[in-house]
Amino acid sequence: MHPVKYFVIGGRGYVGSALYSSIPASVLGIATASAQSEGFIQLRLDAPGDLNNLKVDAGDVVFLTAAISAPDICAREHERAWAVNVTGTISLIEHVIASGGRVIFFSSDTVYGEHAEKFDEATSCTPAGEYAVMKHAVERHFEGNPLVKFVRLSYVFSAADKFTKYLLSCAQKNETAELFHPFYRAIIHRRDVVEGALALARRWDEFPQQIFNFGGPEVLSRVEFADCLKSGCLPKLMYRVLEPDAEFFRNRPKMISMKSEVLPLLLGRPSSTLVQAVYLEFPNDQKNRK
Repeated sequence: MHPVKYFVIGGRGYVGSALYSSIPASVLGIATASAQSEGFIQLRLDAPGDLNNLKVDAGDVVFLTAAISAPDICAREHERAWAVNVTGTISLIEHVIASGGRVIFFSSDTVYGEHAEKFDEATSCTPAGEYAVMKHAVERHFEGNPLVKFVRLSYVFSAADKFTKYLLSCAQKNETAELFHPFYRAIIHRRDVVEGALALARRWDEFPQQIFNFGGPEVLSRVEFADCLKSGCLPKLMYRVLEPDAEFFRNRPKMISMKSEVLPLLLGRPSSTLVQAVYLEFPNDQKNRK
């Protein structure tokens, strides 16, 4: 029997890079990137010929993190985004499962649509925005397939996420950040996403369900998000609150109160609160404030 391989599709991306760097030494890790790059297999989801570069064997696990994820781009450049997020993604998954490999497909909490009340994986989907429609189209295509599991991500926090980097920049430049409100998500630490995904790959048969909500234990607004960072590591942060226009919410729900009883079982512990995650991401700032 050949050694199991873990492939990370999108190994240079925000989630994919952290996942790839965390693959245990006992497993052969292989990553792909859309552009030619040393150490990465080139794989463009909208270039069918690139699938020949992916040599998957039975039992291997493919983490599919790559996508055009900006909701506004998915709406504005619909044809290009569909070619990557749906047509190319389905072709890749079919290529993997035809070889006996297994796929962990990184989807989105936006497939559920607007939800003010807490809900779990049993809730039906009403996709909000073109990005959500694309993710849900892939899910529907492989619904019931035991070789494919869906990880529905909420907002993934780390020192390198887009919103946190914006707040860091504003604090460093003594500029006032602009925060859209209302806008709520079950913010999850990137470390929890990585650990949960690797646990799912390792313990595949222990979790026969197909859908996994990856969200943190709290549903927070961007204002609460900023306040947490201000308290934890950005004491000089200044912000003002803005109400987004209708166009902003055309492609993204205001509130998605997602929860999961399964994620803590995968992690072997509760998922981190944002306060805990900030401490882990900015330990020196915490020490300096004591």
